[in-house]
Amino acid sequence: MVSIPFSKLPHPIDPSVNLSPYAIAIPNAEIDKLKLLLELSPIAPPNRANSCEDGSLGIPRKDLVELAKYWQNRYDWRKWESTLNSFPQYKINIADDDSKSYNIHFFALFSENPSAVPLLLLHGWPGSIVEFLPLLFQLRSQYEPATLPFHIIMPHYVGYAFSDPPPIDRDFTHADNARLVSKLMHTLGFSESGYVVQGGDLGSATALVVASNDPACKLVHVNLLNIPPPPGVDVEADINAGKYTPEETQSLVNTMEFVKNKMTFVKLNGTQPSTAGFVIGSNPLGVLAWLGEKMTTWVDNPVETDLILTNVSMYWFSGCYPTSIYHHRLVAQGDSGPLTYGWKGVNVPLGYSWFRKELANPPKAWINHTGKVNWYRTHDKGGHFAALEMPETLWKDIQDFVGEFWGKAG
Repeated sequence: MVSIPFSKLPHPIDPSVNLSPYAIAIPNAEIDKLKLLLELSPIAPPNRANSCEDGSLGIPRKDLVELAKYWQNRYDWRKWESTLNSFPQYKINIADDDSKSYNIHFFALFSENPSAVPLLLLHGWPGSIVEFLPLLFQLRSQYEPATLPFHIIMPHYVGYAFSDPPPIDRDFTHADNARLVSKLMHTLGFSESGYVVQGGDLGSATALVVASNDPACKLVHVNLLNIPPPPGVDVEADINAGKYTPEETQSLVNTMEFVKNKMTFVKLNGTQPSTAGFVIGSNPLGVLAWLGEKMTTWVDNPVETDLILTNVSMYWFSGCYPTSIYHHRLVAQGDSGPLTYGWKGVNVPLGYSWFRKELANPPKAWINHTGKVNWYRTHDKGGHFAALEMPETLWKDIQDFVGEFWGKAG
């Protein structure tokens, strides 16, 4: 691992901490099993629903057939495994407040620049570290370890990929993962310097909890921000009255349509997580259909097929789908506030990047009403997977936000 660029730890680690280099190594038998299951698993014949090509009734049959055939016959996991392993990876044992310990898998680009800013990048659902691969490629080609202006740390949450599963004797939410990734940053030696946290989707919710609870977190940037309308605002009436820009109006209409017709995944995952875990997580076609649908329809700019399948493969090979959906219980049980409104507790500079086809985009008037957002930029392209769709744009936003506020952080 020491021979991999960007792998030199910036601070000494307590010898009692169990930190070790890691490389993904899926056994050949598991790859063969995946291909056999893809070959033997039937795909329902054409019907009215799966022949709907706009995706409004779920993933179209033709798309699933193409993805499944590509995954079985042309996709090269070993190539992508090698690509993933070309970046520094580690496993670290983090003790929680109740003394229970978890092994957390994380990727990193550690800088040798003494002024590098620590940056914690948090993935979303149904995502993984794969979301940040285009950004990692960009940074590795652009910088040397001596010049990289950030230390970049990208963990998989407990319950995801190659991190430990959550406990079976209690609920485990994004707030628990926020606490653990904060402890990760302290263990890596960033208590004194402080750090920045960034995320989208679930990563946004988790990042906002980190920023609210950890004094070492100096800045937070998100590309999904759930803000309700100010008190007394009738959204539909204001839309009809033309109180929003055309872009804001279209985004609000899209969000209302999504909430009305596209929240089935939250209801199933949140109310029947055991059944959802078995039905979806027990067959690669199930994982592909359920996650592939999101990665092909929640976007504005199409994501490369190999990246979609690498993300899905991470879920399949690690078997993490059943534990990746725990946060949906909060929404399904009507207690979504902790998941959606974490910004209310943030008292450090908050930056927000607004991408045109994100699933939820508050109008500027709502953002201003909160008094919480210190930096705000809109983009006329981009969807839910901004790091995959527009990595250069998202990275410039992060750099500009950090450049403006890091020197002012307390």
